[in-house]
Amino acid sequence: MHSFRSRRRFLKGAAVSALLLLLAAVPAARAQDEKQTRYAVERAQIGVSGKIIQERGGNWDDVTFDQTRTQTWRVSDRLTGVRGAGRHAPNGSDARSFTYEATVNHRNGNVERVTYEWVRGGGGGGGGGGWDNRRVPRWLVGSWSGRSPSNQRRVSLTVGSDGSVSALYNNGSRDEGRYENGQIRFNNSDNWDVSRVDEGLRAAYGTRSEVFRSGSGGGYEDDDDNGRVPRWARGTFRGTTDSGESELTIRADGSATARSLKTNQSFQGTYSNGRLRFDWGTFDVQREGDGIRTVQTNNRNNQTLYRRTGN
Repeated sequence: MHSFRSRRRFLKGAAVSALLLLLAAVPAARAQDEKQTRYAVERAQIGVSGKIIQERGGNWDDVTFDQTRTQTWRVSDRLTGVRGAGRHAPNGSDARSFTYEATVNHRNGNVERVTYEWVRGGGGGGGGGGWDNRRVPRWLVGSWSGRSPSNQRRVSLTVGSDGSVSALYNNGSRDEGRYENGQIRFNNSDNWDVSRVDEGLRAAYGTRSEVFRSGSGGGYEDDDDNGRVPRWARGTFRGTTDSGESELTIRADGSATARSLKTNQSFQGTYSNGRLRFDWGTFDVQREGDGIRTVQTNNRNNQTLYRRTGN
């Protein structure tokens, strides 16, 4: 009898202890989930910013997010979905609103998918409204030279203060259109999203974007860059950083990957207008023989020479 009571008392105590351990584990698991969610949101917004900057111009400070509209969901045990909204105001121009979705691997930080869409009529508040409020911004009026993002032909572009647009291609053909709400719409149905960048204007069509420079339209600057990744900067390179040997890949579309050869950890970044951007810093990229040299913009002493290892 005594043995039975002792055994029952022991089982009761064990059950209470197990319950207490379970209750203690719940806050820890919840804290871990919240940490993964915050990390996924952070990585997603970095990926969205990089994509918008690469395709539409501006810098990292020009992209802001409305954190109150951020939503997350579980895709798998390693993937988290993130959606939300933000605003893009390149070089101090009127802000343009967008929505986005991204999928983030919260184990290694890789952003595996990024999409965004502009919100029609979702421009700046306080009496402005709209991307350019249907007006032609002063900086856009004039003559520009570059390549068409829709067909890659050389073109001389003229934008009038009334919104009229004329495109004269190097083969002698001409196309007429109009500027409205941040877009140039041609009669042949091509629509270019346009935004202001340091070099002039950026025109985007689908996934391709080109930089136009101010000019009379009589000649073209074929400097192998023209807002894109120059040929000498494309490829795979290796160099020694503060954290050890690293492999850097820069692609023609402006996407970049840095991989530690010591830990095999990879990080995603973007290249545009001579600069390489990761979430830990921004670097000027210089040609160095058949390789490249990166120089951190806020610490010029932090330089890395990379030798080419592949195309």
